[in-house]
Amino acid sequence: MSKPDKSYVEELKLGNEDILHKLYDQYSDTLLAYAKHTIRNPLLAEDFVQDAYCTLWENRTKLNSEQPVQSYLYKVVHSRCVDYIRKQVARQNYTQNTEWRLRELELTQNPFDSIFVSEIMAQEANEILQNSLQNLPEQTREIFLLSRNQQLKNSEIAERNGVTVKAIEYHISKALQQLKTALKDFL
Repeated sequence: MSKPDKSYVEELKLGNEDILHKLYDQYSDTLLAYAKHTIRNPLLAEDFVQDAYCTLWENRTKLNSEQPVQSYLYKVVHSRCVDYIRKQVARQNYTQNTEWRLRELELTQNPFDSIFVSEIMAQEANEILQNSLQNLPEQTREIFLLSRNQQLKNSEIAERNGVTVKAIEYHISKALQQLKTALKDFL
């Protein structure tokens, strides 16, 4: 190691900030050029160079006077650049893996899945409908079933049961209200 570097390390260990400024003036341009070339991001390159000098200052008491200061600074900048590139690669891989997984899920989604879900929902709705029909008063249920299953007109149902058309309309309306309430999750 050259004598000036050795004396710089000793001065840094003593806390001489002027030496730090002198080292900055001496090496910062080449460190910055190296970082810019390595990571191709000028703003981060400047941060990495600044960080190298901060790290040098923070670790000044642990410095080896036999190691050139320029070498120490290059190692710190190089380490920051490598970490940055690794993180970029990891982020890129994560993004690609996520995109691939999404595509895979989209491609493997079975078009029959939605049919299967629809069938299950239809079965549930039918069960609720049947239970609701069974819970209707007997006369209301019979009138409703004549109207819907046998598609009889209200006047025909009224004539069959010996009641007025208004009574038939009332029973059908009552049945529809109860069914609508029971099936609200499916409507």
